[in-house]
Amino acid sequence: MTEQAVRLEAIGYNPEWSAFFARAEVVDGQERLVYPVLFRAPLTAEFARVTHGLMEHARYLHRSGRSDLRLRRATVRPVPPIAA
Repeated sequence: MTEQAVRLEAIGYNPEWSAFFARAEVVDGQERLVYPVLFRAPLTAEFARVTHGLMEHARYLHRSGRSDLRLRRATVRPVPPIAA
């Protein structure tokens, strides 16, 4: 089993849900997928706890395949040299 790298983008807080939300990019080999994630916690929660919860939710969605919504990002391919 390989380890997936997770990067969080645009962390926000929704007081109606009492939850933090973010976009989480999971890099698994050459594949880059972005999931919307949610972590219920009060606004005064420690940042390390919030980021850990959001990252674990992203890993769970990636492993389970149960996400209704995900974005597949294109991998950066090197530009071929110009033939003279």
